[in-house]
Amino acid sequence: MVCTPITLPGGARGFACGPRRKSKPCACGSGLPATQLCDWKTPDGPKPTCDAPLCRRCTHVPAPDKDLCPTHAEEWKARQR
Repeated sequence: MVCTPITLPGGARGFACGPRRKSKPCACGSGLPATQLCDWKTPDGPKPTCDAPLCRRCTHVPAPDKDLCPTHAEEWKARQR
């Protein structure tokens, strides 16, 4: 079991405990564990964001707290031109 410290609204602190989950492998195929999810907005998709699992090596960070998969990073770069 893994316990993670949390801060509740109002400042109270505690722990959330549960089973250890195995991280998904990165979508790039490197075999590295995914530590982020793609934040590209997908308004017509089944989810509001892409959520492709990403390792630290292949993520593109266009802004603080934003991670993009390689496919959406290329689309973002094209829109910037």
